Amino acid sequence: MSPLGQNLHATMPHNAHHRNRVPGGSSTGSAVGIALGLAAIALGGDGGGSIRIPASLNGVFGIKPTFGRVSRAGDGFLGSVAHAGPLGASVTDLAVALDLTASTHDPLDELTAWAPPPPKGGFGSRIGAGVRGLRIGVAETEWEDASPDVARAGKQALAELERAGAVLVPASMPLAKVAAPIGYFSIGCESLAAVRDKIEADRTRLADDLRISYAVIAGISASEFLDAQRLRSALRQETAKLLRNVDVVALPTTATTAPVLEDVDRFSTFSDPTALDAMCRFAFLGNLTGLPGGTAPVGADADGLPIGLQLVGRFRGDAELLHVSALFEASQQLLARWPD
Repeated sequence: MSPLGQNLHATMPHNAHHRNRVPGGSSTGSAVGIALGLAAIALGGDGGGSIRIPASLNGVFGIKPTFGRVSRAGDGFLGSVAHAGPLGASVTDLAVALDLTASTHDPLDELTAWAPPPPKGGFGSRIGAGVRGLRIGVAETEWEDASPDVARAGKQALAELERAGAVLVPASMPLAKVAAPIGYFSIGCESLAAVRDKIEADRTRLADDLRISYAVIAGISASEFLDAQRLRSALRQETAKLLRNVDVVALPTTATTAPVLEDVDRFSTFSDPTALDAMCRFAFLGNLTGLPGGTAPVGADADGLPIGLQLVGRFRGDAELLHVSALFEASQQLLARWPD
């Protein structure tokens, strides 16, 4: 349950690019393993950025597919915000993973019955196509909340797409600013409901930071939860209206690069609300709406820490996200370096 990638009860890896930076989570091992060359494809779960955050912090690719696109059978969490999806060393790897996991209905997860067939030629069928005329929504009020390094790299990557023929369209997304608080309410309550029996049976399995989180969540009233869901509905309507005018929306993946994690904190209970908010600031939009969201590495800060750019697409527009992300991959000067 940590977007920082911390678990007191397991030996966790550090960031693939810096031993004193967090690796991101909660699909921590998947992202670090790919960044270190241990695998080309790995699976992850994303209820509030847990595929895109570690992918971004470690300089690899990741996609949270459209809600219901990939089966969640065996997940145990489920809920209305959790998605399953791949992380990969390239956009083609993500397409191959989706071809393997999202092409047929899984009777163990009825949500997959609503997913349309994969695109003709597979999810990578548009990789290599141009972007001339593609309309990309850019909300300056969102980018203002990113660090200077993240904003610089993201804007540079978008300028590359504009030079390739894409059209950058000013966008208004006032409710996106509160997507993270709505997301905390949603995933928090759903998570508590999913693990309540386990908590009651053995609280010692939870680290202190998670115990504190669940204690706070348990105090949320039904009316407060419903207020959050009303805001969530309004956010979905706002985003759907925007995507009638643009093909994709461009956002930072995280507000900062990987936060500091000193050795003394790696093996103890660790909580940093400021770092948590920086990781989740832009992630929950995709989870609350069910829309596909992908991240691609587009540069690095002065310390060599990777920076990711996030694209949010139309419902079931997973192949289109991969098509646009491939343009970042083709522009090698934008990519974060691989670990030494």
